[in-house]
Amino acid sequence: MAEVTDSMEEKIINATIACIEQFGVEATTNRKIAEIAGINSAAVNYYFRSKEILLQRVMERTLDNAFDWKDFEQLSGDTPQERCEAIFLDILSGGVNFPGITRAHFHNLLSLGDYDSQVVARINKFVESLVQDLVSHGYDGNRADLEMSCMQLSYAIFMAVLTPRIFTQLDLEDAGNQKAFVHSLVHKIL
Repeated sequence: MAEVTDSMEEKIINATIACIEQFGVEATTNRKIAEIAGINSAAVNYYFRSKEILLQRVMERTLDNAFDWKDFEQLSGDTPQERCEAIFLDILSGGVNFPGITRAHFHNLLSLGDYDSQVVARINKFVESLVQDLVSHGYDGNRADLEMSCMQLSYAIFMAVLTPRIFTQLDLEDAGNQKAFVHSLVHKIL
């Protein structure tokens, strides 16, 4: 019975992610989730008790996926700059590939000024981990300067993730442009 529950929960979670991508978090409803999942809409509340609990689980899961340091450890790069490029390129391409989920993560921060949101905590933890990673890959400068550089890079990358086409001459939905943008940014700041 556990396998059926797990697979149904997975189906609902995946449908919720697809729904957020297609319609945005504000327009995601139990009915739309059920339609995408191919199930009865009552099943959403049966497995998750409420849409809010389901959205919480989806946001936690997708943040875990976006900021999974084990994935970053697998990326290439021997020098601090190479590591930064690989990590930020991964974040930029992932965010651009999943814009609905990305906007959903930043919704409460940007719309409500909620600095206690999950995404803020994850970004701060990410910067701490990035600093440690860069030190372990040979950064030997001032740690306070490195922390500031990592925060500056993060600001720039997350703004690029949220607004990949803000500049008409630089389409960050293009993989080549992403790579050039990250390379230039990292080498100017770090």
